[in-house]
Amino acid sequence: MTLHGIDDLLGALRELGGVMQPVRVAEALRGVRIDERTLAPYLTWAPGRYTRNLVARDAAYDHADSDCAFVLQHGAITCENFRIAWPDAPAGRCELKRTTTRTLREGEIDMRSGHLSVHRVGAEGGRAITLHVYAKPIDTCLNFDEDGTTRSVNARYDTVPGSVS
Repeated sequence: MTLHGIDDLLGALRELGGVMQPVRVAEALRGVRIDERTLAPYLTWAPGRYTRNLVARDAAYDHADSDCAFVLQHGAITCENFRIAWPDAPAGRCELKRTTTRTLREGEIDMRSGHLSVHRVGAEGGRAITLHVYAKPIDTCLNFDEDGTTRSVNARYDTVPGSVS
């Protein structure tokens, strides 16, 4: 199914019910191409860094230790996956091991599940636009630095609907 407006996608996701499951979300995202004119109000860019632009927040979907499915709308991204090794690590530290790397192209989907989904996403050769759908409302997540330092961080958005930038 191809949806043409972001509001159409939001409606389709809400029809999935109160508990989002990554497989069902991924199926709803399969083949979805959003008219960028409907995304324009949510797109902001910052030189040299990733931006997060909230489209909608609902009790059924958000981020952090949650399930996730996303579809690449524009460009290409590299997704690096990591395994966490905890043995003998002092508090607030861990060892990260890169397991796989995958490049996603427009229209391709990726899924994540809870604490086993440590990954890093970066644009390949220019700007990229992904539509992420996160299940389980939560306002903080665990951030992993390459040196093994871990810390809890508050979810931050560069834009939020209805707010003044």
